[in-house]
Amino acid sequence: MHLREGEDLVVEHNRWERKAVDESVKQIYGAQRWLASASQVIRSDGSPGLALPPLSQRKVHHVAVAFGGHTEVAVKSGDFGKGFVHVMDENSFLEVLTELDTVTDLTDYLAAKEALISGCSVLIEGPESNLLGWYLHNNRSFPGNSDLMIVDNTIWQAMREKPEFKRRKEADRDSYIWDRLIEVLADPNAKPIAGPGPTLSELELALRTMAREPRLSRRLLGTSVREFLEQAKAKKLRARVLTAPSGTIYVFVFFPAEKDSRSRTAELGCRCLIARHIVGRGDTIIGVGLSGHVPGVGSTSDLIYMNLPDWSAVEDEKAVKMKADLGFFAGTAIQHSHVDEYPVS
Repeated sequence: MHLREGEDLVVEHNRWERKAVDESVKQIYGAQRWLASASQVIRSDGSPGLALPPLSQRKVHHVAVAFGGHTEVAVKSGDFGKGFVHVMDENSFLEVLTELDTVTDLTDYLAAKEALISGCSVLIEGPESNLLGWYLHNNRSFPGNSDLMIVDNTIWQAMREKPEFKRRKEADRDSYIWDRLIEVLADPNAKPIAGPGPTLSELELALRTMAREPRLSRRLLGTSVREFLEQAKAKKLRARVLTAPSGTIYVFVFFPAEKDSRSRTAELGCRCLIARHIVGRGDTIIGVGLSGHVPGVGSTSDLIYMNLPDWSAVEDEKAVKMKADLGFFAGTAIQHSHVDEYPVS
């Protein structure tokens, strides 16, 4: 919608809002009703896909993208009767998705914004990116005890021009190694080399856990994966254990290309159990097996997911014996790493 001089702005705005916002909200609430009774994703051919989490574990966020406003009209988020809806124009939506490009970073922002607006009147001058800039600048949080918040139209541009913001973008480069690893492990064209591969749900458990890692955690994990692969290809290292800030334990093993599938799976599984003993805490362990690329053949990968919430002293003793018998991770020393989201220099 373009507003021209002389037009009744109120009439034009109301007409646009009914078309661009109200219709989107109706569709969102309709999808919410369907989700409330659904237990699985339904594929385009009508067959059942991935299982959805139980209703008690789901958190649904509603986002309506209002096209056609060209930033000339204000859009507001709020509860339209059946749950909070984030209303953004197409430019703001793109900026939010570009900046918050992991599911955890995005949903954390949406949840923080919902909590803010539920208890505070918020006036945003300009696009939503200014609210996003305020959130990022204040350690990814909003004030919790305010009645009124006015967001200036200069915040986002000023944030993007800060040297530390630009350094953060540079520092995030290694984090995209983690993204590429997820894509490799989720490759729909991959074929099992021995027997049937894991089911879609089994793969999903591991991949969903990996995808939940936020961008800052992916920076640590991506750097560690890059260093591991460099040392493994130089034959200086065969395996590495990583503990993410989320508490998930990741075990990486680099296998010779000729190693058979059963041996790879057995070793990776044993290393996962030993890693749980070494770390001393954590319910979820993900094992990733990788190998070098063989011309004309390709490369192989393995993925194991373990959830062990009831780890006992007996299981720990078994892991100790396994470590001694197999010699895996002998002499392993725990190293701690820390990164600042916005590097000083």
